[in-house]
Amino acid sequence: MVGITKHRQKILKVLQEWFKDHEQGPTLEELCQLLDMNPRQKATVQKWLQTMRGIDVEWDAHAHRSLRLLTPEPQEIEVQLPVTETLRYLATGLAEWEKRSPELRSPIPEALRIGMSRLYLTALLRGENAPGDLPELFKNAEETSLLNWLPSAEEIKYLPPDVTLIEDGLVSDFTESWRVDGKGVTEQVQESVMQDVLKHCRTLQLEEAYRSFRQAIVLKPTLPYEEFRRMLTAPLFHPLRNYLRQAYMELKKFAEYDVYYRCPRCRYPQRQRSDGSYGCRNVFCQTLCTRTNPSLPPLPPIPKSEAHQWMVVLPGMHKYVTLPGLWEVSLHESLARLGMRVTLYPQIDEYDLLVELPGNVRWMIDVKDWTYLRLDRLRQVHFCRDADQTFIVFPDARKEHLRLEVVRDEYEAELGGVRLNLMSEVLERAEAIVGGKTYA
Repeated sequence: MVGITKHRQKILKVLQEWFKDHEQGPTLEELCQLLDMNPRQKATVQKWLQTMRGIDVEWDAHAHRSLRLLTPEPQEIEVQLPVTETLRYLATGLAEWEKRSPELRSPIPEALRIGMSRLYLTALLRGENAPGDLPELFKNAEETSLLNWLPSAEEIKYLPPDVTLIEDGLVSDFTESWRVDGKGVTEQVQESVMQDVLKHCRTLQLEEAYRSFRQAIVLKPTLPYEEFRRMLTAPLFHPLRNYLRQAYMELKKFAEYDVYYRCPRCRYPQRQRSDGSYGCRNVFCQTLCTRTNPSLPPLPPIPKSEAHQWMVVLPGMHKYVTLPGLWEVSLHESLARLGMRVTLYPQIDEYDLLVELPGNVRWMIDVKDWTYLRLDRLRQVHFCRDADQTFIVFPDARKEHLRLEVVRDEYEAELGGVRLNLMSEVLERAEAIVGGKTYA
């Protein structure tokens, strides 16, 4: 009996974790694995379950996966508002508020409005208090540690205990580090999940987990719910499960159509135009589909009745990770077909590609899907001293916008050895090396 009592808490714990990601119960073999036991010990697990039946667990005779908890942990509220996103909205809004002259501070910045709304809702769901108005928000932001007034702040990794959003009447350095730049604050905040994943993986040196996570966002922006569940329970993704939940949402909550059509190139749900036709949500991607790749086969449509069985990445993840990532994966595949070793996101995304060519030649490549060149952005890519060449590579489809042949020499002179190439030019260089030429 002592042995059974010893294992009861462990069984309850693994079942509670299981039901966070699954609607049906585990099989005995799966439960053995969760308990770090050999599947051949399922008779022992069955004996333990019998002692718990009717008290902690129950199941239906001869029914597959019917094991269930009778006293489950309180269910997580379906409305999930990641505190990191709330903090980014607040930080962005406060920074924008500070830049405005007093007469232009009404209405309040969109990011601040969204952040305060999320703040109130999170506090309401948790039964806690939140700042009731702007003066109270500013008072807390300057005088009180974030941990003492931001609901769920304890979930933020590496948060200093005494940090505030405002110091001496100005936004703090901490606030500056959390705000997002550019247009479309919502999409910018959504994309910041990828930044959080990068920071987490670099801290814990999770290179393969990071690579798999990013590839999932690029190659599986829309996927069946069951596949999403399998990702959540896969050992490789275990350290990143919460980030996966933040990166994806239910298709039925994303948009409401009678039928969902996916872009044949990026695989993301298309938008419905006013005339009833459909097209990719990204104009350039749609152009590539119709002009450059008109032969791409259509993907099977998803009827409204099945929308609850599908997940999609957030719009910000699609815009800033999926779409540029398609070029990264395309170049990776093209170089690999030439017979060379190519690694995606080496050194946990220090660069996009590491290419190892004959003769111990190594290239580092960063792929940029830009519509214009700017020297300060180009300078953010540094020459890699562990490689023979470092390239910033652009899709050929952007050739007319970039005018690379006109400005290349001028910009490369300022980049400390970093070369600017189109994808076709890099492939030509690689083919020359494979062919035995001295074109490195």
